[in-house]
Amino acid sequence: MVSCMFIRSYGVFAMVAGALFPALTHATDDVPGMIDSVVIGAFAHTLQEDQEDGVDANLELRFRPVFGADWAIEFLPTIGGTLNTSGDTNTAYLGATARYHLTESLFLEGFFGFALHDADTPRDADGLDLGCNLLFREGAGLGYRKEKHAISLYISHVSHGDILCDEEANDGMTSIGMRYAYHF
Repeated sequence: MVSCMFIRSYGVFAMVAGALFPALTHATDDVPGMIDSVVIGAFAHTLQEDQEDGVDANLELRFRPVFGADWAIEFLPTIGGTLNTSGDTNTAYLGATARYHLTESLFLEGFFGFALHDADTPRDADGLDLGCNLLFREGAGLGYRKEKHAISLYISHVSHGDILCDEEANDGMTSIGMRYAYHF
């Protein structure tokens, strides 16, 4: 049975995606504003556990670098989220992406920030027991960019790291997938 939270989350995701994609198709070189890129993707949900399944749809908005635009590594403020297609754990996150260009086309990227999730947190919870609602989120990717378009292989992990709360339970959640980015 699909949860009400999943339906609401998917509805919000669909509205945001519906508002962004027409803008992407008409984007030009002189797009003003603070947006660096919009990223969409799909992840295999919880690689290390069999308590949850499905695919995570990913949407991310990256802003132009606050600093580091002229450095070898750019630091981009980032906001995003994942929605699980099986009604399992969804996340919303905020942090920074560090991007390093290996060549003109190949790049490495890393993310560090915080995530909120909608999984149950008690020890007797169905599915993952992530311990607390606020978690660290880390991610890393290897990608290829051609002009305004990029694809990447990406892995992400959320966990409280035995730092953010006193709970012993810390299943963590690691996901891997592919992402597409449109750069303004």
